[in-house]
Amino acid sequence: MIRRIGIEALRTGMYVHKLEVFWLKHPLVRNDMLLTSEQQIQIIMENGIKEVWIDLDKGRAPDVAPSTKTVADHAAPVQTSMHSEVAQAQAICLTARGQIMDMFSNARMGKSIRADSTLPLVDEIGGSISRHPAALLSVVRLKTHDDYTYLHSVAVCALMVSLARQLQLDERQVRQAGTAGLLHDVGKAGIPLEILNKPGKLTDDEFELMKLHPAIGESLLRKSNDDTEVLDVALHHHEKINGEGYPHGLKGEGISLLARMAAVCDVYDAVTSDRPYKAGWNPAAAMHQMASWEGHFDRQIFHAFVKAVGIYPPGSVVRLASGRIAVIAEPGEKSLLQPKVCVFFSLITRQPIKPEIVDLGSRYCWDSIAGLEESATWSGINLNALWMVPLAS
Repeated sequence: MIRRIGIEALRTGMYVHKLEVFWLKHPLVRNDMLLTSEQQIQIIMENGIKEVWIDLDKGRAPDVAPSTKTVADHAAPVQTSMHSEVAQAQAICLTARGQIMDMFSNARMGKSIRADSTLPLVDEIGGSISRHPAALLSVVRLKTHDDYTYLHSVAVCALMVSLARQLQLDERQVRQAGTAGLLHDVGKAGIPLEILNKPGKLTDDEFELMKLHPAIGESLLRKSNDDTEVLDVALHHHEKINGEGYPHGLKGEGISLLARMAAVCDVYDAVTSDRPYKAGWNPAAAMHQMASWEGHFDRQIFHAFVKAVGIYPPGSVVRLASGRIAVIAEPGEKSLLQPKVCVFFSLITRQPIKPEIVDLGSRYCWDSIAGLEESATWSGINLNALWMVPLAS
């Protein structure tokens, strides 16, 4: 069992599953280690770490009964700027990629997967979402083909956390939603790599084989987990409200709340990610397209999702009333319809213009969004650099 404890409860003989930071580099202290000396504990304290995760199956338990306080009892993280959190989010994604690769590798070798072992990563992702809701979601969307399977799990975890908070679920349910999102596709570890990594569209037979991954995932998780909600999401995240999903053709409220949430989060990240056989959709266009799919999603949950992620997520390309083209840089502080954008092209002169951040929500701004642009139209321009780099200045 994995448990989070305060640093004051740390003792030799405990097995540190994960430190609550990713920056500590010391030859005597690391993740996944048995504490054998007071010096190790002192090093952890001196680096300002307040809490660690310990594995009770591999080491000593705390001397006192565990605290009953939840994540919600901790002080809320201080919100940061988009640019500052992008740097943190990049580090989290780098760490997460390795952890999820190991998890998939262990699953392929038949090793059990413990959902509670992912809680430190779920909390890191949740912390980033708290500090700035859009940063990690924007960074993880930039995944490459080789990273897709692993960072897709991170993206769905982050989207589930954002959606759960928008639905005002309690923090226990928020963490449960994040865990379910992180593990929802673990069944793909049982799909042949030549199908999983195929650079083109799957044949009908290959797709039928791919459709086995929910049942495989549920079976893998059932070996060492008793959280029925997490198991249910692994099994039913491809069900549709109209009963036309798989594997069981569940309908309406016959699909659990978390599975209905995962259905939205999973599809959104899939369609907005670049794949070898198709470019990812403009995030804002994806919202419009998904809204038109009758019978696919729970409408109430989808509307909450739009509020959580934004009508114009970062990376979306838009046309302004002024005749300029811009990429969304950051959600608006007061309105979903008035984000911060980076203008980069003039339709009037048909020439690039000096990139500039414009806050459409400012009372001094006279411009507004007139419509969406196809991202592919501007494929010759590094759009990601436009919304990520200028914010540093």
